[in-house]
Amino acid sequence: MIRFSTSDRIGEITFDRPADGNAFTGQMVQQFQQVIAGATGTVDILVLAGEGADFTIGRDRKEPKSGAPFDAFRHINAVNQAIAAFPGIIVAAIQSRAFGLGVGLAMRSDIAIAADGARFGLDEVSHGIPPMFIMEAIVDHLAPKHALDIVLSGREFGAEEALRIGLLSRVVPAASLDATVRSFVDNLAGRDRAVILACKNYLRKVSTIPRDARNAFALVEQTEFAISEH
Repeated sequence: MIRFSTSDRIGEITFDRPADGNAFTGQMVQQFQQVIAGATGTVDILVLAGEGADFTIGRDRKEPKSGAPFDAFRHINAVNQAIAAFPGIIVAAIQSRAFGLGVGLAMRSDIAIAADGARFGLDEVSHGIPPMFIMEAIVDHLAPKHALDIVLSGREFGAEEALRIGLLSRVVPAASLDATVRSFVDNLAGRDRAVILACKNYLRKVSTIPRDARNAFALVEQTEFAISEH
């Protein structure tokens, strides 16, 4: 249900349950985490995509619950940690519905490109679940009032709103999505690998640095990179 292919240090993970909206079962969550962890050091660019009409509608609500809640939650947490630890660039290609976990993957990806007809939503609250794994990351991407609105209301919203509030990188016509993602990935693959990875690493670090210390931090990091490359 999770397909993984690689070519020239580019990897593609495809969620492959199109008849079920690519809803994630517990087994898929574990497999997804293992694939991401295994891709570290093997690929520099990782594309996330859904087979068929949807990106993913989130967790499979029809799957019978088994085991302790902690067991299920720790696997989701492991996925999030694997994404955070991946040193390369993760690109999400979102063709249609991205609900629940799909919203989380869009947020946690470095680049998220969506078709203009894509739809987003968080329905956890309506199911009696506070989406804490989503909220852990959402504070880094959305303004608090936007974040709490989509969390509490559970409403669906479109790609243009998702772009406006900071969930997406770009919105393109649906017919151009695959070509746009491929062009972006090919262009990225043609850049200096060390520079690409340094940009991601630095952007992650600098967001934790107080604003008045960022200039000095930039000077040190830029100098260290130049020394390491010569």
